[in-house]
Amino acid sequence: MIELLLALSLSAAAQAELQTVEVAVTDASGAALSGLVPEEVVVIENGVARDVSRVERDDRQLRLAVLVDSSQAVGTAFRMRVVDAVAGFLERLPAGSHYTLWVTGDRPEKRVGPTDDPGLGLRSLQRVAPQGGNTVLDGLVYATRELKAAEGERSVVVAVTSAGIEFSNRDRFQVVDQALPGADLFEAVQFDEGEADQDMQISYGYVLDAVTKRSGGLFERVVSVMAVDGALRRISGDIAGRYRISYATLADIEKREIEVQVARPGAKVRLIPPRETAAGS
Repeated sequence: MIELLLALSLSAAAQAELQTVEVAVTDASGAALSGLVPEEVVVIENGVARDVSRVERDDRQLRLAVLVDSSQAVGTAFRMRVVDAVAGFLERLPAGSHYTLWVTGDRPEKRVGPTDDPGLGLRSLQRVAPQGGNTVLDGLVYATRELKAAEGERSVVVAVTSAGIEFSNRDRFQVVDQALPGADLFEAVQFDEGEADQDMQISYGYVLDAVTKRSGGLFERVVSVMAVDGALRRISGDIAGRYRISYATLADIEKREIEVQVARPGAKVRLIPPRETAAGS
């Protein structure tokens, strides 16, 4: 009898394994939640609650490229709304973060960085005069080529753009193929200013949706430029609120439907899909 129980125990142990999922955890306002412990987290896999063994926050230092649309389509909203919203985002970056700041009116232009001083970005944007068409799609490629994260850092691209006329030289498929491998994470905000034609709107949507979705980021589409600040606050929380959660499960499960819950009032959990690199994935 003892031998049978031992055999069964060894068999069960051989079939068990640890799985890890990544989540972004924020509070009701969209700010990152800190200090999560396994006792606060529930992983439900295919309807079954699993034992959580480890909760680890992604606290790697950030190396960012921030792209801001400074095209003519943004107009007076650039200084009235966009500059302050981007400055607030830079102020909220975790300590030790370094960023470069790009503007994309007429042509992609690196204005600041790399630097850890959010004030430099604000002062630089205050001197920008919106002009020309938007080149944010080319800017994504230029910025990722220069975004050199050191070992142990996390590379992030954040784009803030209008829906105005797009003047990039690359087509939408080239942009995704060339930009996506250059950063760990892409996040984007698009606001309805400007009157791009249907083909340009398709290009915006395809590129921004592809790079954010395939890297596990957020693509925030907002109707008004007044909503850009709120969208960037949600993106701040999404970047800073990343956790890796390990849980015990059974091996050889073909399809895993995962839900993660956090036992804190107002907590919101977004499950991060596995990273996709290939444009056709």
